[in-house]
Amino acid sequence: MSAKSINIAVILILTVLSLMMLANSMTKPLGRDEQMYCTGGVLMAEGKTIYRDFSYAAQMPYHPLLYAALFKILNTTHYLLVGRIVSTFCDIVVLVCIVGIYRCIFDGFPIAGALLGVTAAVLYVFNPLVDYANGYAWNHDVVILCVALSFWLFVSTDFRSGLKYWRIAVIGGLLTLASCMRVTTVPVELLFLVILLVQPAESTKRRIKTILPFLIAAVCVSSWPVWVIAQAPRAFYMNIFKIPMLYGEWLHKVGMVYNKFDLTLSSITTPGYLVLIAAAVYLCVMVVSLHRRLKITNGKSLLLAALLPVIFFIIAFIPPTMWEQYLAVPVPFLVIGLAYPLLYLREFANRTGQSKHFKTAAGLIIVCVFVAVASCPIVVVRTAMLLEPESWVPIQLHKVSEDIAQRVKEPKLVLTLAPLFALEGGCDIYTELSAGSIIYRVADLMPSGDRAITHTVGPKTLRTLLENSPPSAVIVGVEFEFLEEALLESTVKPDWERKVYQDGPVVYFRP
Repeated sequence: MSAKSINIAVILILTVLSLMMLANSMTKPLGRDEQMYCTGGVLMAEGKTIYRDFSYAAQMPYHPLLYAALFKILNTTHYLLVGRIVSTFCDIVVLVCIVGIYRCIFDGFPIAGALLGVTAAVLYVFNPLVDYANGYAWNHDVVILCVALSFWLFVSTDFRSGLKYWRIAVIGGLLTLASCMRVTTVPVELLFLVILLVQPAESTKRRIKTILPFLIAAVCVSSWPVWVIAQAPRAFYMNIFKIPMLYGEWLHKVGMVYNKFDLTLSSITTPGYLVLIAAAVYLCVMVVSLHRRLKITNGKSLLLAALLPVIFFIIAFIPPTMWEQYLAVPVPFLVIGLAYPLLYLREFANRTGQSKHFKTAAGLIIVCVFVAVASCPIVVVRTAMLLEPESWVPIQLHKVSEDIAQRVKEPKLVLTLAPLFALEGGCDIYTELSAGSIIYRVADLMPSGDRAITHTVGPKTLRTLLENSPPSAVIVGVEFEFLEEALLESTVKPDWERKVYQDGPVVYFRP
């Protein structure tokens, strides 16, 4: 098989996988967290400053800045559609990174690298947790992309070359960007820094010169978030630490949390995840049992590849509550981590002529692919929905939002825990509810001073907010009834018009 035909096959398979990921994103139901992520971008596009002017719980500021820039450049109110396309684009580039990393690692065996890279990409796409988590308008996908690109740059860098300095700077910039989108990525950035520090160097001065570009890039990229935090340090502390802690306590109180170990066990024992872990364990055992006969090269890259999925598993346990999407993050780095053991077995076969170990490992990977694909057929089935864009969730939401906006009287101020239904149609929302129900649930647990600093209200303090600025409409039917009761009780009168949207919200319009 020629290199050209291999490349064509790789491109075709990646194209098909990309279409599957796009279909996944466009058919997902509207997520609660997407309300906060997209609305944060909208408010920043209007000139507001995160933390100082509105709340943004548990997250760092670069992701809403990205959304704000795109909303302004594209001059659009299709906020959810843009957010999901951003995530899908990142997921597709992660696919390219997986294949690119395999081809880089298998530099001496291009055909094996291409074929194994494609199988790794398939294992990634058909993993059930990846299928669940990818494609939402939130920051997981961008963070994964930044780390995957950083790893690709790392393994493709010749640290004896003078060109390494700009690559190290890019790695530092990408990882800092990821950390300033999702603060739990900081341990990953520190891991890369430590691996760079232990790279072979002729002297301490040389070692410092190696990490200096990383540190300079990190300082440059973090300068804007530091400035934002300095504008409202107390509000930043409340959003990043205090509110998530209160939210975790509230979720435990009402019983809306998973046991972390039970969730982990149920997740990793799904067929698509279990075969991946089984392949990783088998390859580790093979490398350990044959280590005296194998030629272990690129030790630092191997160490980094092994530690990345481990550290992402640890990060999943850090927040007060654990969700399924946290356990999807290690998956791309698990499939990437299989590359080095496979390379060592391939080199061993080439050097000794004993190919049974590599053939067995490659056969196991193929079996894993069949199991993953067979256990998650929905990934293939829903791709047909790409031919019906009018049925895409972001398009449906936008149509509903426009209809609501046409019916709402001036000043078109809408009270809701689902701000996208108001914003996409051009209506205004209460800034205090920009995070949807996430902070609304626990705002009343904070002192009044902290509520003022974070610009938040809860069910008990909502009426005070509405006294001076009553809404033109109220949108409910998107959250638990007990959370939306205060919205109705505070505003809606018997003469308000009521409209129920099919598979959507219930809206009350002021006459």
